[in-house]
Amino acid sequence: MELLFLSAVTVGALHALAPDHWIPFVALARAQHWSKWKTSYSVLLAGLGHVSSSVAIGLIGILLGITTDHVNGWENIRGDVASLLLIGFGVAYLLYGLKQIGQRHTHTPGKATTISYWMLFIIIIFGPCEPLIPLLFASSAYGWMSVVITVGIFSAATIAMMQLQVHAALWGVSAFRWHRIEHASDAVAGVVILVTGIAIRVFGI
Repeated sequence: MELLFLSAVTVGALHALAPDHWIPFVALARAQHWSKWKTSYSVLLAGLGHVSSSVAIGLIGILLGITTDHVNGWENIRGDVASLLLIGFGVAYLLYGLKQIGQRHTHTPGKATTISYWMLFIIIIFGPCEPLIPLLFASSAYGWMSVVITVGIFSAATIAMMQLQVHAALWGVSAFRWHRIEHASDAVAGVVILVTGIAIRVFGI
């Protein structure tokens, strides 16, 4: 069982390296000038939603006696939907950013921040945690307490890696001088999110 828990840590951290788990947060946090606290809270909330949705699907599979392959099939469908939603969100945010370039005086950052974050939150929830499903099924053989511990470890590793990457990336980009393109920060964020969605769709990462 110790090997199972170790696998949960390793797999949780590695699966969070996927660009859709952190790059969109970096783009929005930079464009909308999120504080460190807001960034951390936003990533935490999205990470919990992301893992919880797959946990729910996995538990349904266990309770109904559905095979791992079938559950992973559901997760693959969710992955396709999530990538398309991310691409759509990137396009929408890019168009919003282009509009704001010429209308800075009418910009309403509070409303834009709220809407864009919750759109990203919904997309992250749709994003599957395929590696978690085999761990859930394996841990169920040891009882429900093992399932709970496995989910907790996987969730902690996933969210910790998401936080680490987001804050490290924001620290890195802060070293660059952005004042020349500050007026286009939303448009740049839209491009970054769009490219991330396309990469997920094309390369399946």
